[in-house]
Amino acid sequence: MSKDWLTAQEIAKAAGVTERAVRKRADVEDWERRKKEKGKGFEFLLACLPGEWRQKLAREEVAKATSAGAVAGRMMAQVAGTSADKGKSLQKLALLDEVPRRRAEARMLIVQAASTFCAPYEELRQLVSGQKAFCEAYNKHELELPSWIYKTVGSVSFMSVRRWQTTLEKEGPAALAGRYKADKQHKVEAVPEMADFLKALVTSKPHLANKWRQLHSLLEVYVNKQGLPWEIPSPSSIRRWLVTWIDANKVAFTFTTNPKGFNNKYRTAVERMYPWMAAPNDVWEFDSTPVDAMLKEGRHSIIAVIDCYTRRVKLLVSPTSNSEGICLLLRKTLLSWGTVNEGGLIRTDNGSDYVSTRTTSICSLLGLEVSRAAPYSGWEKPFIERFFRTLSHDLIELLPGFIGHNVADREVIEACKEFAKRLAEKRKPEAEREGFELRLTRDELQQFLDNWVEAFYHRRAHDGLNGRTPFEVYQGCHYQPRMVNDAEALDILLNHAGTAVVLKGFVKVGGLRYTAPELLEHEWKAKKVTVFLDPSDVGRAFIYREGDWTHRVEAVDADMLGREISPDAYRTKKREEAKSLRGFRRQMQDLAKTFGVDELHKDLVDQFTEQAKQLVAMPKPTQDHGNEAIQALSGAADRIKNPLSNQFSDAELEHLAAKREAFQKRQEELHQQQGLLLRNEHDKARHLARESLHRTLTPKEEAFLDQYKKGNQFGAKEVEKIMAGRHQGNG
Repeated sequence: MSKDWLTAQEIAKAAGVTERAVRKRADVEDWERRKKEKGKGFEFLLACLPGEWRQKLAREEVAKATSAGAVAGRMMAQVAGTSADKGKSLQKLALLDEVPRRRAEARMLIVQAASTFCAPYEELRQLVSGQKAFCEAYNKHELELPSWIYKTVGSVSFMSVRRWQTTLEKEGPAALAGRYKADKQHKVEAVPEMADFLKALVTSKPHLANKWRQLHSLLEVYVNKQGLPWEIPSPSSIRRWLVTWIDANKVAFTFTTNPKGFNNKYRTAVERMYPWMAAPNDVWEFDSTPVDAMLKEGRHSIIAVIDCYTRRVKLLVSPTSNSEGICLLLRKTLLSWGTVNEGGLIRTDNGSDYVSTRTTSICSLLGLEVSRAAPYSGWEKPFIERFFRTLSHDLIELLPGFIGHNVADREVIEACKEFAKRLAEKRKPEAEREGFELRLTRDELQQFLDNWVEAFYHRRAHDGLNGRTPFEVYQGCHYQPRMVNDAEALDILLNHAGTAVVLKGFVKVGGLRYTAPELLEHEWKAKKVTVFLDPSDVGRAFIYREGDWTHRVEAVDADMLGREISPDAYRTKKREEAKSLRGFRRQMQDLAKTFGVDELHKDLVDQFTEQAKQLVAMPKPTQDHGNEAIQALSGAADRIKNPLSNQFSDAELEHLAAKREAFQKRQEELHQQQGLLLRNEHDKARHLARESLHRTLTPKEEAFLDQYKKGNQFGAKEVEKIMAGRHQGNG
């Protein structure tokens, strides 16, 4: 401390008590005192004060000791009062770069503040306790030190302060800057192409950003395939470089790999959307979202529209977001709010339901200007996006059948049930599962949402409306909407089926053929017409010439006349199935392109091929197969290889000629025998009889002769006559 004796006023100011309390405690504890050198009263010895009061005095002394003037004075005094070596150290401190110099100055001030703070403890021989108390107070930012000190040295420890104090005493303040080595260039940065390869890899495949070993393996494959002389760093080295690079390019990396996260966290949001908006019905925003709750009819979607000026909302519960649901919500809105002002617009996204021919054509017929937000750009529809967030988190979470906003929520909900119970629930039919009776129907949810919007949302103050409610804003602007007075005509318009060309007395729309007597006239043939379906009868249509609303034709479907069967359900199911299959195919194709599936087999085979080339097969001893057929045919194989060479000797040629002559003789005998073809069983019997003269007949042949002799009396005599020659010969 700067002095050992303090007045009651000084003690009271530092301890935060009254002077009377200080004097009373001094009397009770019998503090050592002395008379003031000037004026009346006493001064009290610092060592007699309680520990908590001494600590408060120490902190106040630290604040005084670290003021700018005090610091400069002490530094100058140190230069003047130290040895020449330490004076040079202070001069070195002034010559250091900014970062190490600030580090050294901050550590020097921390050491000096610790010395001042610990003085009362040191007098009581409690220096260690004082140093620990100083470190604790510093780390909690309880000391009144300049902010740049805390920014330079975030935290201190007991041993760090002691080490800095020793360094300051022995080597001077410049040594407190530390002996930091110059930053070495990372191996990845040393090869810019390697850095670019890793950047391209983690930005195109973000799921690999924390898989260091896989990145290392892919880098090895690339280097080996390209034959590059790169020194490949270790996986841990790649990790350190990649973490540093991603941290330095956090916003750009998020923008490239996670557009939704970038929009939610980093996208600039200082501009005002629709700055020209000045009245209700200037801008409507449409959007759709699935309901995060199961209904008795299954999961549904909510189609919503918001008037951006007043924040009024209209909702429609639909099995799915399609052009039919959008047209129904549009009808509900037009009849309640009126139409959009002249110069106003409708804001939608690029979903297939909003860009469908039916939706766009109906908006065109109603004179509504449609503006579409860019894909994945929710900030371009800020009002409806904000409403959906309010709806999801303020209301949908409370509904029975809530299934969670995401997979994590769903897992928490499922975890509330025991595993066996959850399994048993899945095996039950939908209508028998737990909580099914508590679920809302589609109509009940629609009524519930309408009541919530009218009774709560429209009556609640909004920050975006300067604390006013949508009801107050609408009532306060004295707005006169442009209303649609003919609801039936609007219903027909909303059933716009598109345009067609009259061919051969009919128009074909939606798979049906509509005809009328007027369409048979030549004035209508080959004309382009606009077709509206009857909302109550799909078999009837109202047809107008394009651009001409003065002539109307009521046409009927010839195939559906007198029938009550509607093809709508079949057409709708077919379209939904085709849409689902096309969406799945596009998704799979996008995945294949993302992962480069068509090229993976090439890289894999190339790598294995290169590895196989490095393996040299050792020759092994072999032995002859020894097969007789193979050995015999080897000559024929040689003849095929050398067809012009003479492969036979003279003896072999003579032997072949003799064989050929015998073969020809045998062929002549066979031709003679073939001339004796047996025409019937009589000839066969006589032939066998002659054969018996010089060979023994087979049992089958003898049986044939016996059977023949029994059935042919005259033929038997001739056979016996021929065979008699055998008996005579034997005799």
